[in-house]
Amino acid sequence: MNVQRGDTTIIQGANYTLIHDAADPHYVRLCFDSGIGARLLLPSGCDRDERIDEFVRQKSLSVRETGSAVELTAEYETTLWSRAVYTFRCEEERVLYGYTVYGDGKIDSIRFFEGFLQNDPDRDRYFYPYFCGPNRQLSYHRSYKEFAHSSTPEFTDVFTFAINSSDRRWFKYYQEAKIRINSDRHYDGGDWLATPPPYLYLLSDAAHSACVTMGLVVRPGENSFLEYTYLGGEGFGLSLDYDGYTRCEGAWSSPRILFGQYAADEYAALDGYCEYLRAVGVCPDVDRSNTPDWWRRPIFGGWGEQVYHSNRWPEFFGQKAQNWDNDNVHLFCTQSAYETMLATLERNGVDPTILIVDNRWFQADYQFDVDETLWPDMKGFIQRQHAKGRKVILWASPWHYCHSGTGLDVPVTAQMIYDERNAYTLRLDTDVFYKACKLDMVKKREPVVIPPSTLTEPTFRFFADPQNPAYEALLRSKIEYLLSPDGLDADGFEFDYTHFLPMHRGLMPTVERDRQLYGAELLHALMEIYYSAAKQAKPDALIIAHTFNPYFNDVVDMLRLQDIYTDRASVVPQMNHRAQIAKRVMPGCAIHTDQHPMPSRAAWREYARFQPSIGNPCLYYVTGIETTRELLEESDFAMLRETWSEYNKSLDEGGNRT
Repeated sequence: MNVQRGDTTIIQGANYTLIHDAADPHYVRLCFDSGIGARLLLPSGCDRDERIDEFVRQKSLSVRETGSAVELTAEYETTLWSRAVYTFRCEEERVLYGYTVYGDGKIDSIRFFEGFLQNDPDRDRYFYPYFCGPNRQLSYHRSYKEFAHSSTPEFTDVFTFAINSSDRRWFKYYQEAKIRINSDRHYDGGDWLATPPPYLYLLSDAAHSACVTMGLVVRPGENSFLEYTYLGGEGFGLSLDYDGYTRCEGAWSSPRILFGQYAADEYAALDGYCEYLRAVGVCPDVDRSNTPDWWRRPIFGGWGEQVYHSNRWPEFFGQKAQNWDNDNVHLFCTQSAYETMLATLERNGVDPTILIVDNRWFQADYQFDVDETLWPDMKGFIQRQHAKGRKVILWASPWHYCHSGTGLDVPVTAQMIYDERNAYTLRLDTDVFYKACKLDMVKKREPVVIPPSTLTEPTFRFFADPQNPAYEALLRSKIEYLLSPDGLDADGFEFDYTHFLPMHRGLMPTVERDRQLYGAELLHALMEIYYSAAKQAKPDALIIAHTFNPYFNDVVDMLRLQDIYTDRASVVPQMNHRAQIAKRVMPGCAIHTDQHPMPSRAAWREYARFQPSIGNPCLYYVTGIETTRELLEESDFAMLRETWSEYNKSLDEGGNRT
């Protein structure tokens, strides 16, 4: 490390330079030797108690060497905090940025490299917002970007590892991008497929010749936010939403942003980022060297075959419905249907080791009670599969086990209640920046109106509460029954819909607590109950989920690559991409390669051959392809026999496909 002090401070690492010029006191310039970097705003806004944070002045700036690192630290006076200290920590090949604020209050949202200057002279060019309209609320409002101080990009493109149905990965520097856990089926075709994904953006040039990471480093227990947003524009910033569930009591430190340079391969950058998180102990490092052999074996899931026989795609193509409320896929999740599927596979010499009984084996309003009209002898069915060397996994939706979902047996006192009277979001109304308006720097409350619930976008007024001892005790008892030999004796769970978590102010727990978890932290707490209870009931129980974030490494055994709703003729490129992410966020984790829905039989054939190269081969169809109605042929079963045989042989010989 080389440090030059003076009016211009220059810190040189192995592959970057960080410069602070006293003539430009609020900014530093970080540039890697690839030419990728940015002019970064030193202070960052940290909003609390529905108020907007503004920085007033820089009180001090210092540079000190701490072992093998150099820290550039600036202390600011801000309008909301008694002190705010911002630090760039420069190590040999990486730079970390974070800050600590001092005071008391509930954190609303925080920014990185973007904020507002009190009494900003640039605001003097504005007088009063006399825009045409029936009233001020409905007339034009300028973007907050016109009043903010942001950072200047020295890159053109931004890459995100958030997985979406459109397979969009790259954004321009001026566009907004989101990495979030509160996802849906609309953003870029639907971004609920990996919830949460890795909290990592990559910065690159137009040629994508190299990339620089801009990833979150969050201390364990502090992942209580929903969205990690890249705020694009002529100037850029980053933000996290805490929605008032995180409290500063004296002092609070933000997550840090990790910058590091890598070659053009984005997976190498993800590798480096995840390795760093594990090395510094903010994400768990799990030894998977002795995982059960059966976790790696071929999978059959009945969902695709259920959809084939249902009304889903006829309704979709015929535009007969606005949602899936008339969907009847669950009616084909029956014991007789699954026995027929398995008999067909056996007749054709295709023998899966893992069987996933999908949605809905349980009663409509009681998620963990078998629907005996559909499954009259679930325990006997499982016993017969065990006798054939198979393991049976039960589909489940963890957030649905509540009154608003499929958990009417959960007592009200064991759940969280969504208090609609105190449910609101906050909006930054830029009228506060007009001096003539004489407004306080306060955000506007906007009530949350809970829309009608649909099958694909349910709305919850009650929520699962992993912090409630009564809820945890009930859930553990259900898991014990489903997995233990004295109960159903199933072999694990496949979890879906991890994005259906609380996402606004207004949560009202029925049991007092010092701190309300939120965001990824709340999901992790719920997953931990399922995971530990499953292992207690059956030590080799398999837990499958689509939480593609290294923080969840200790509560997942197999990552599912998730649904393949796409307009592409081939699914191989995007599924390979998902698998490359999975291998890096959870090294050694088994990979469920999925197969629903397939665009065509040709795409299915191509992908079925490809699956063993990225994870467990997985079959979802017995009769034909759900979308095109093309039937499977004898040659298809012959291909499956050959592909699975080669894959199993490789495992038997000690090969590791993941």
